[in-house]
Amino acid sequence: MKPSLTKIHVVSHTHWDREWYQDFQGFRKRLVYLIDELLDVMENDPEYRYFMMDGHTILVDDYLEMRPENKDRLLALIQAGRISVGPWYVMPDEFLVSGESLIRNLLAGFRRARSWGAEPLKSGYVSDIFGHNSQLPQLLRGFGIDNAVLFRGFKGKDQASELQWEGADGSVVFALKLDEDRSYGDFYFFFRWPFASSGFQYDSEKLKERALEMRSYKSARGTTGLGLGLDGVDHVEVEPQLPNLIRTLNGLPDVGVSFEHSTLERYLDELRPMLGELELLVGEQRSPGQAGLNNMVLANVLSSRIPLKQANWEAEKLLETWAEPWSVFTRLKSGKAYPARFLEKSWEFLLQNHPHDSICGCSIRQVHKDMEYRFDQSRLLSEGVIREQLRFISNHIDASALTGERIVTAFNPSRFERSGVMALEFFLPVDAKTGLPGPTVGADGFRVYGENGEELPYQLLDVKKNATHTWRPYRDIPYAEAADWYRVAVSASVPSFGYRTFGIRTISSKPPGVGEYAGYALAVPVRNPGTMRVDGRSWDNGRVRLTVHGDGSVSVFDHATGEAFSGLHRFEDDGDVGEGWNRAAPALDSVYTSMGGNTGISIRSDGPLVTIIAVNLGLRVPVGAVPGGLQRSAESTELAIETLIELRKDDPVVHFRTKVANAARDHRLSLKFPTGREADHYYTSTPFDLVKRPLRRPDYRDYLETASEVVPHNGIVAVHDDKAGLAILSKGLYEAAMSEDQDVTASLTLYRSTHKEVLSDGDDSGQLLQELTFEYALYPYSPGDAFAEKLWKGWQSYVQEPRTVDRDRNKVVREDPFHYAGSFLATASFLTVEGSDGVQVSAVKAGEDREERVIVRLFNATDAKKSCKLEFHQPIDAAYRVDLDERRFEQIRVDGTSVSVSIGGKKLETIELSFSSREEEVSLCNP
Repeated sequence: MKPSLTKIHVVSHTHWDREWYQDFQGFRKRLVYLIDELLDVMENDPEYRYFMMDGHTILVDDYLEMRPENKDRLLALIQAGRISVGPWYVMPDEFLVSGESLIRNLLAGFRRARSWGAEPLKSGYVSDIFGHNSQLPQLLRGFGIDNAVLFRGFKGKDQASELQWEGADGSVVFALKLDEDRSYGDFYFFFRWPFASSGFQYDSEKLKERALEMRSYKSARGTTGLGLGLDGVDHVEVEPQLPNLIRTLNGLPDVGVSFEHSTLERYLDELRPMLGELELLVGEQRSPGQAGLNNMVLANVLSSRIPLKQANWEAEKLLETWAEPWSVFTRLKSGKAYPARFLEKSWEFLLQNHPHDSICGCSIRQVHKDMEYRFDQSRLLSEGVIREQLRFISNHIDASALTGERIVTAFNPSRFERSGVMALEFFLPVDAKTGLPGPTVGADGFRVYGENGEELPYQLLDVKKNATHTWRPYRDIPYAEAADWYRVAVSASVPSFGYRTFGIRTISSKPPGVGEYAGYALAVPVRNPGTMRVDGRSWDNGRVRLTVHGDGSVSVFDHATGEAFSGLHRFEDDGDVGEGWNRAAPALDSVYTSMGGNTGISIRSDGPLVTIIAVNLGLRVPVGAVPGGLQRSAESTELAIETLIELRKDDPVVHFRTKVANAARDHRLSLKFPTGREADHYYTSTPFDLVKRPLRRPDYRDYLETASEVVPHNGIVAVHDDKAGLAILSKGLYEAAMSEDQDVTASLTLYRSTHKEVLSDGDDSGQLLQELTFEYALYPYSPGDAFAEKLWKGWQSYVQEPRTVDRDRNKVVREDPFHYAGSFLATASFLTVEGSDGVQVSAVKAGEDREERVIVRLFNATDAKKSCKLEFHQPIDAAYRVDLDERRFEQIRVDGTSVSVSIGGKKLETIELSFSSREEEVSLCNP
């Protein structure tokens, strides 16, 4: 028998979307006035005891920027525990950001709170997020948090308000499922909102009626006699009468429940000993809303305002893959200062775009314009750091043994050695001579050499004549010159987390023993003939055979499995009269496809190393929806689509880059990939997980929310049977689907064009009437026990392409004030990870609180326990296992330059390393 509710902890708060239906500055003005009043109320009425800042700390920053004179007043209440802050910096969406971004968000929230002399709220407070990813329990546990407060994604009325939630790795938190009808504002809607029209003149009889209703409602869902009442809702100000309201409620006869003004943590402390056996939910929680208007997961936010998602993906990659690791490597090698504040600021700009109404693309236009600015600032800060670190290494490479007057260094950001075809980019003086009389052709004017002097065959991919080459030496003014820019393909290897240097020699530099003719060096032109073409429309790189058909679709034959995939890469366009949250099909929708259409196909590059095929397609679609949105218009327009398909020698990954000139409104453009697999499930990657999904979807017909067929992914969509598998890899795309028919067709949403905006008439900004660019790839793979390892390694190979830096061999242009007398080898690795391919490196960074230390975070992408060894190629002084909050809890044995660790299935492992010879007294904590 369920216990009847006898006590409710009333937690005052305001749910504060920093930007949404109003712009940030408009909302901030309201926030400033709210906190002004809150300070006055709490200082003058000690019975108004507590207030919660909605689970994130940025509200304090936003307020103090406008009211610095109130800093001491606000911090005094925070330090006294009367105002709760954190644990997040901002409350983020969980599917549209990387797993590392979620960790950095909590790290920032924890450090902000501690900088104000307080510990953050120890609750996984994600009160309004559109579904919850499978690894959030592990992330919360890593910060010492044993609970989550949520409601969307947990289906609704048939579930208790207290549940257990087990994450992908086995970590368990207890989940407080909020009211499916009133969500994070139940106390407000039961008691405050009914009296708004009367100026909050509370009537005792009506209060008693509402108290009995609340008791009944919560008793039906609770597993204990203790309840939580959230006193607040979206952007609502405090109620100064709350202490009197609570006194009145407690004085009502025959109600049977008491009310206490409290904090979330006080409620949790009282609740924990009362909990019995709870229903266990496992993994990702994205059920459509069974009941309750506010309980929906709004799945199509995955494809709203797609350029924002792409900008976010790029900004995360720059920080996680390049800026932080290479800043660590240069510091370890040379002592160069770690650019901590530049990186911190880049993360701040990035994280400020991660709240659900921001990154989900369901706000007003001004919000999304502000986001573009923040993405730009994050990108510019990161790119500045990356350029400085890579050029610093290039400038200090010992080039004495290299051949040629220009050197190019290729940097590999991956934990795997990069072996195969890669691109080198460099500048050469204008009109490098061919060695023959007559017009210069540029393409044959240089040779490429390896570090040991061996000549490397290359294939020209691109050239820009008379491009502007600029540089700015330290203590000097900027310089610019006209130079020819080249991009060439070579076959080579670059070590993991390392680099390799190549020499470029122009033929106009006279080789030894060669005579002169008409003022030119008589050298043989560089010619590296060959092709991967096997017939008029097929190319074979030794690993896969690619066939391009007349309608632009492709077929791929995988030599490893002997299986073929046909009819891939078809465009499909359907109507969308929804908004940022939902794709809504017109009642009389019409669907248009590229299947059987006419295309223009041209060969942009056809050589021994790389083939690039351009497919130009004009897809005619309706110009928009008719007024009222019942159907799409009879008038049509053309979507001009150009796709570049790139095939590289011996590489199983087929690269695609598509540009769409979007001239249509009210529609969705997707790509279709029929896989033909005899499978009953498929996989998509989400933060720190590869989620197994059934092909046959549950029956949600009796749910309030219309179920969407789409699911989240952050770069991998894969399906296989016992014969072969096919993965679709992508950059900055997040919405996918898999059909249940015999074709088992994977669908990748490119973008949605929508008009409606929240609480406004909307405009054309959501229609995305612009040129849009998308990058994705096809990766056929072999099924088997190690398929997950193959997918993650293939994904890394695709997204973590090398970068190159070039310079004059005999000229070092120093661009920063740091002096370093040493030199770097022509080829080196700063870090290698030996062991399972399923172990990924999520972060290489400086410590949050001990900047001189190095943090390496590993993620085991497989279900089984794996071991690996980190080799840093320089002596390690000490190593510790730390939690995600970077608190040490176990010392690890060091073996000279390496440490070895074991990582459980789907687990994260964070390691702190010291490279100083100075001994430190350390203390350990309980994990």
